Amino acid sequence: MFDFSALFVGTIAALSAVSFVQAQTAGTTTTTWDCCEPACGYTSNLSPGARGPVQSCSKSNGAAASGAQNACFASSGNLAFSCDKYQPIIVNNTLSYGFAGHGNTATSTCCKCYQFTWTSGAAAGKSMIVQAINAGGITDTDFDIYTPGGGTDSLADFNACTAQYGAPSGGWGRQYGGKSTPIISRTHSPDGKSMIGVTSDAQCSQLPANLQAGCHWRWQWAGGDVNTWQITYKQVNCPSQLTSLSGCTPAGI
Repeated sequence: MFDFSALFVGTIAALSAVSFVQAQTAGTTTTTWDCCEPACGYTSNLSPGARGPVQSCSKSNGAAASGAQNACFASSGNLAFSCDKYQPIIVNNTLSYGFAGHGNTATSTCCKCYQFTWTSGAAAGKSMIVQAINAGGITDTDFDIYTPGGGTDSLADFNACTAQYGAPSGGWGRQYGGKSTPIISRTHSPDGKSMIGVTSDAQCSQLPANLQAGCHWRWQWAGGDVNTWQITYKQVNCPSQLTSLSGCTPAGI
């Protein structure tokens, strides 16, 4: 006689395995490099259970002084900037690590890690694992990848690259997809092209030497500007390579 109990046990095991596969969510990628202190650099912004905050840096990319003020909101005294170590890291031809802004509410996302796979654009089929180090003005399904030359906001509150690196007043490359109209959010322009920044690999030579590798990443690894490219993503546990750079470890999942 057929052992139906074995079938039942096997079915339950299969269903249990499926229940642990986290659903993928659809979203898009954009880019940024505004040199501001990341929002997750404030302890009050950390997600529940996270140990941090995210490290911020001095003008020369050393550790920011205790009590330093966000360089996007202050112009004198000890200032805190984003760190050059937050550039993308190539793992292999199909996987990169990096950092990103994600979500409109910092306390929901700060320090968490996510893995996404592009489903459109030149990087379709490639994946990236990023740690959220910034939030605010970013939709809950978008990832604003930190990549030098990724775009700044010409408004004084979202551009510290001039103070940190002597960048042009509008940062490097285009803003708002080349539009002068104020942006709807920190990452999206009225024409839907985001704060695109540099528009070719050759323009990466405009950046300081310590930022050029991260600028080339977009063009040489991802194959384009990655702005508004479609993805599917899920939350994952953070690789130690990312938490050791950011100084922030989220609660496990």
